[in-house]
Order: sequence, then C-alpha cells, then structure tokens
Amino acid sequence: MDVKEQLQAAVGAHQRGDLDEAQTAYDAILAEAPDQPDALHFSGLLRYQNGDAEAALVLIQRSLDQHPANAGAHNNLGNIYKSLDRREEAVEAYQAALGIDEGHADTWNNLGVLLRGSEQLEKAAQVLGRAVELQPKHAEAWHNLGVTYMFDNKLEEAANAFEACVALGTKTWSDPVWHARLLCALGRKEKAIAHLEGFLREKPDHPVATYQLAAIRGDTMERATDEYVREHFDSFSRTFDDVLKGLQYKAPEIVAGVVDELMEGRPPVPDVVDLGCGTGLCGPLIRKHCGKLTGIDLSPGMLQKAAELRCYDFLVEGELIACLNDAPSECFNLAVCVDTLCYFGALDTFMAELQGALKPGGVLVATVEGIEGEEAPPYRMDDSGRYAHHRDHIADAARNAGLHLRKCRPEILRKELGKDVGGYVFVVEKSST
Repeated sequence: MDVKEQLQAAVGAHQRGDLDEAQTAYDAILAEAPDQPDALHFSGLLRYQNGDAEAALVLIQRSLDQHPANAGAHNNLGNIYKSLDRREEAVEAYQAALGIDEGHADTWNNLGVLLRGSEQLEKAAQVLGRAVELQPKHAEAWHNLGVTYMFDNKLEEAANAFEACVALGTKTWSDPVWHARLLCALGRKEKAIAHLEGFLREKPDHPVATYQLAAIRGDTMERATDEYVREHFDSFSRTFDDVLKGLQYKAPEIVAGVVDELMEGRPPVPDVVDLGCGTGLCGPLIRKHCGKLTGIDLSPGMLQKAAELRCYDFLVEGELIACLNDAPSECFNLAVCVDTLCYFGALDTFMAELQGALKPGGVLVATVEGIEGEEAPPYRMDDSGRYAHHRDHIADAARNAGLHLRKCRPEILRKELGKDVGGYVFVVEKSST
C-alpha cells in the first residue's frame, strides 16, 4: 500500500470516528515520510480532537511549512488558535487562508464568529454575509449571521437569517428547537410551527421538539418533561455559558448576592444544595458559605461542565423534586435554585418536597420569571416553553407547604432580543421550631 492509499485509509478511519485506528495509521505514514503534509495536517486535527491543542499546532504548522498554499490547514490552525483565545494569531491564520482561497466559505464563517466574540458586530455581519454569499446552503453561517444580527439588535435581519437556516432542511442543524424558539420570539410563529412539524414528521418521538411545539401552540402542560429538559440542555451544554454571556445573564449573581446578605457575619453552613445547578454558574459564587455543596441536575452534559469547576463536593444526576424526595429528611441548611423553576408550572409539589429536605431554620434562595397584575394567573407557560410565576402563587405554595416567604423582590434576570426579562428573587424559610 503506497502513501496515498495509506492516507485514504487513515482519513476514512478518522471520519468514521475510529480515532485510535486513525492515529496509528497517521503515525505509520509519518514514520516512513515524516514531512508528508496531509498526514501532518490530519494528525494535528486528531491530536486537537483528543485534547492536545499544543501538539496540534506544531503538527499543522509543520504541514504548512511543507505545503503553505493549503487554505484548509490555515483555517484549521485558526480554529485551534481561536479555541485557545489566541485571537490575533487566529485572525492571521484565517487571513492567510483567504489569501490563498478567497472563496473559502468556512474561513469567512469562522472569522465572522471570531469578530462577533470581539464585539465587532457590524464587521462580523459583513464577513458572515460573505460566507453565505459564497455558499448559500451554509447552514452554520446562516445561523451565525442570525446570532450576530440578534446581538446587534437587528431583529428583522436576524429572523431572515434564521429562516434561511431552517429552510435548508431539518438535518442541517443538530438542535431543532433553538431556531424555532427564536423565530417565534421574533414574530415568525408560523414558520417556527412549520419547522417543528417538519422535523417531527421525520422524528415523531423527539421529546424536545414535541414539547416545544406544544408550548408554541399553547397546549396545556403542568411542567416541562424530564426528557425535554435533559436533552435540551445536553444539546448545548458546551456553549451554554457563552450563550448566557450574550444574554447578560444576571440570575446567579443575584442569588449569590442574596445569599451574601443572609450569611453576613455567619460561619459557613454545613450542607448546601444547588437545585438545577447546570454548568455551575452559582456554585463558585456561594462556595465560601458552604461546608458541603451538592449540585443536582438532569443533564449529564451540564454536570460534566460543573465538575470541571471543582467547587462541588457532590454532583447528582436527577430530577430535582425526586432528588429532594429521596434526600434524608431535614438535611440541607441552604438551597439555591437559579432559573430552574421556570420549567415548573404549579410550585406546590416542589415546595412540599423542599420543606421535608430543609433543616429547621433552613432557607431557599431562588429566581423565577415573573407575572404581575391582580388579574394575572398564578403561573403561565410562554411560547419559549418556560413558565412565569405570580408572587402570590409563590407565597401560597410556600405557606401551604408550611414554609414562610421571607422576601420576594423584582429583578431583571437577563436581556432577550434587546428587552429586559423581569422576574423575582425570593427567599423561603422553614421555621426553626
């Protein structure tokens, strides 16, 4: 087998996901031909996939030393620099790729994302526009263009870009719900429904799409399904924190601030639980007040990200009401629940299980999205699939469970499509006697 045939076999294994076989094949090629540029390039990509970015940079640079006119290798080099937040070097690599092949749409797309991350939104939109001009079926570039317009508060342009993305078919994007939710929020409800209906014709049992379609149609549901929450958050656990930065997400800081107020002048309490901990955004902010800190979440992907913070003593995969029910009686001094109760309608069952899990004198600090007005319902499910709650319902559910609503104040939790999303931060307390 000559080098060309060996390389084809190695790339085939790489594309199939047989990474060990691919690495062995690349190593065999490089043992015979140490300067083979394609083997260096693809071996570098494989090293990056396996978590060794520095080795990847060395191998891809060696490849470019042998074959400097390889636009794809320059593009991949830029992607690795971008992942390491070495932005200037990433820009240089992308510019080198475009100097070789001005029509390389993937590079325009990647450069646009980099510019958006540097908050150069107008320039990013121009660059991403060039990507879709060159490759009109580039779903990822349409998506990134829509996100860029959205961050720049150009909502009509954002909706047009998201429509173009979903028009390419249900198989062009891994998350069928994200675009539907955004299209609905941007006033394109019928397009959102049509997109989800098309997806469900192909995958009728998909829990995320099923729930989201029901939410947009306004079907009556008491809470988000476990399958929806688990799969929805697993699907974007790797990018969750970056998405929230774009929303100016404040809920973890708001909850932590209230915890600081409650704990002022007091030593850490022995047992604390973060209900719906997600990627752990609240954990580091309250860690100083905790003896032991437990995080609970339905999403394995979110818990994996939370584990990387090394601030939780225990991480538990499970539905939070079930976990509260299974916990030893009166085991937590403090519970926090950040942006999780938005997936529940009535809060009565949650409050009842919380009462059993809190120690005497224990407290919960939590956020909800809010409803105001004397004639407003106790709670309401919005098109987004999230529930908003009236402060009177919070008080009633707490009182019925034998708890006391100690504090409930309005807060701006985040921005969405340029508008403030309001809610409440509240404190529920269990009697000390």
